[in-house]
Amino acid sequence: MARYLLLVQLLCLAASVHANGVLILGDSISAAYGIEKSSGWVALMDRQLKERCPDFPVINASVSGETTAGGKARLPTLLARHKPDLVVVELGGNDGLRGLSPMVMASN
Repeated sequence: MARYLLLVQLLCLAASVHANGVLILGDSISAAYGIEKSSGWVALMDRQLKERCPDFPVINASVSGETTAGGKARLPTLLARHKPDLVVVELGGNDGLRGLSPMVMASN
């Protein structure tokens, strides 16, 4: 929880300087697959941010089933489109389930 609150504080600090927001690049965990989107961690973070920094957008570009290779391929377009101040990458679970080596995941 302390790390989460630190992240919120860092995002608010960035919001005081810029307002391009935070881009979330993740898999089903970030996409809130199987649960109400409003109960997922990205929605919870967005609500916390809105309370503290209402002008700081959260862009959730997460896709259920996403892999590190897929995220790496999509990232340049997402960066060009949204120009975020911060990027949170939550990927690797699907790679691990497929038996991809940690070294390959890290290189992605």
